[in-house]
Amino acid sequence: MKRRKPDRKARPANEVTEQEVDEFLAAIRNFEGYPRLRDLGRLLPSMNTYKITVILRFLERSKAIIVDNDGYITWVRKDKPDDLTLGDVADMSKELREFLAKDDEN
Repeated sequence: MKRRKPDRKARPANEVTEQEVDEFLAAIRNFEGYPRLRDLGRLLPSMNTYKITVILRFLERSKAIIVDNDGYITWVRKDKPDDLTLGDVADMSKELREFLAKDDEN
């Protein structure tokens, strides 16, 4: 009888799913006060430290969180799909809209 190997492919260590990012953000939002970077391992026991670091750096670069110099996560962006931008709610003249559209092309 032949031993059958599982058909799973090995995932790279730095591959992060959207579910893991959401779990990371939920853990930070549900924390009382400001979480420290060194507390993230206890907040997210299902993730290894490398994956936590990858997610943390991704969220910092995308400006979804702000970490101060003491290692506290001081701000987390709230995702609201119904938020409107200034361009959506501003009362702009037709000329200004055309000017801005031309400026975006350059």
